[in-house]
Amino acid sequence: MINIFIMASERLEGTFWGYQDAELFYQVWKSKESLGTLVVTHGIAEHSDCYARFAEQVAEMGWTVFAWDLRGHGRSEGKRGYVNRFQDFSDDLDNAIRFVKQKYLDRQKPLVLFGHSMGGLITIKTLGHNAPQGLSALALSSPALGLSLAVPKFKEKAATVLAEWLPKMTLYNEIKFDELVRDQNLVREYKADPLRHDKISPRLFLGMTEAFKEAMTFAPEIHLPTIMQLAGHEKIVSTPTSEKFFEALGSKKKEVYIYSESFHEIFNDLDRMDAFRDLEKFLKKIAAGGKE
Repeated sequence: MINIFIMASERLEGTFWGYQDAELFYQVWKSKESLGTLVVTHGIAEHSDCYARFAEQVAEMGWTVFAWDLRGHGRSEGKRGYVNRFQDFSDDLDNAIRFVKQKYLDRQKPLVLFGHSMGGLITIKTLGHNAPQGLSALALSSPALGLSLAVPKFKEKAATVLAEWLPKMTLYNEIKFDELVRDQNLVREYKADPLRHDKISPRLFLGMTEAFKEAMTFAPEIHLPTIMQLAGHEKIVSTPTSEKFFEALGSKKKEVYIYSESFHEIFNDLDRMDAFRDLEKFLKKIAAGGKE
């Protein structure tokens, strides 16, 4: 366990046990005056280190941030870009929530789920399938509820066959770093990051596309206060599909923001302070007792 003091927070790291005893890496940025805790689930090919700047900014707002590496990502167990069942991710997140409640959460303070891109899809699927209790709110950043990037037709057709006969085979995931953010310094940083990968397996792809359909059926059953923050210049996921999901949400307290010039990673792009401002306003309401 390593303790590093940074700005308004203390950073801790360790591992917890996911589904079927997979050892999963996590980091916590503990705010000195914590108003509550955000559980961050990252997107495909990312890892928790990608959220260090985000976590530091949110810690400045007075919130503790728990970020974990999905299986097959970062410093967690598993073949890069592979998952046996997409539901494994949700079972892992369910375990992460239990772990946070036991170890890092003051039970009198709110617990918020934050998911970016595929992490948003995993978070929605977890709410629908696993139904974790004791949550206060939901925050979704460019959630993957449909795709806008072009997937070659041969890959789509091959996925079903490969998922059965070569389930651990991985292919290029079609994500280009310069379509994530406009900040070229970050693009260069992404290219140099040894923990990022560019892989996706047939089972992961098929599980994700099936989860797109499931997410829409779960939307009316989600009653948590929700903020959705979307990219207006999106090249990875489908912003119009996210808007449809927002309209279908069962929550009486829901907010959506679209940052017209932003690329996919709105909290890293050039308009990021607008995104942080809107998230902070939402979290202040939750800290003041804004859960349904």
